[in-house]
Amino acid sequence: MMWNTIQDWLNALPVSEEIIKSALMIVAVIAGRSILLSAHFRSHPDLSIENKRRSLVVSRNITMLLLLFGLAMIWAAQIQTLALSMFAVAAAIVVATKELIMCLSGSILRSVTKQYSIGDYIEINGLRGRVVDINMLNTLMMQIGPNPLVGQLSGKTLSFPNSLLLSHPVRRDNILGDYVIHTVEIPVPIHLDSDEIIGRLKDVLEPLCEPYVPAIKQHLENVQTQKLFITPAAQPRVSRVPHDDKVYNIIVRFASPVSKRLEIQQAVLDEFLRTQCRLINKLK
Repeated sequence: MMWNTIQDWLNALPVSEEIIKSALMIVAVIAGRSILLSAHFRSHPDLSIENKRRSLVVSRNITMLLLLFGLAMIWAAQIQTLALSMFAVAAAIVVATKELIMCLSGSILRSVTKQYSIGDYIEINGLRGRVVDINMLNTLMMQIGPNPLVGQLSGKTLSFPNSLLLSHPVRRDNILGDYVIHTVEIPVPIHLDSDEIIGRLKDVLEPLCEPYVPAIKQHLENVQTQKLFITPAAQPRVSRVPHDDKVYNIIVRFASPVSKRLEIQQAVLDEFLRTQCRLINKLK
């Protein structure tokens, strides 16, 4: 009886029933999102900024899906009529909206494969940064750089269309959670003694990594058991590889907490620069 009364009232208004239903549905969904978010934040007062932002992004994307689904249900009859009338130009619409469709497809691929989420450090098509926002069309990152060896946030943002996910690989640094396996490649002039450089770098690297090795070993074993990953060794390593007739490369690889990665890397680079300077002065 009440629903019939509401229907009669809607039919008596000077605007179409679909418009009124759409407006009410949009208000209800947005209000519901605000109420649920407020309740979630009040019940979890200790949430970090990153977790709060993740909740905002997830709730926003779910809200958009609910709105699209609701509008499609309300306007189903009109959409069906419109679709039949536009069948002849469907091919042209697909061509015109190719990039949009590819972005949506990339967003679906990311969600299904869980390639990355808010807070992850990723690199794609030469773009490197920390993910701060994700929507159906693009991904927003805080840029890392300009020099990749620095590894610090530049204060600038980078945005790329999700269509890149269909054609370019994504490199994610923190796949192991709170720990990271970090690699630094250092070019060295061919005439400098690699044995002395490697010895010096090991003397700096090993004491810095040693406190974290037991915990990282246990963590890697847990990851290997739970996710069936083949995990790398936790011990730090320094090796050399030939490059060309002018330089060879020293590869420094170590495991550390994500928060200590840049500190350890900078200590290794500082020692390399000091050692390189001493060796060059000896040759003069």
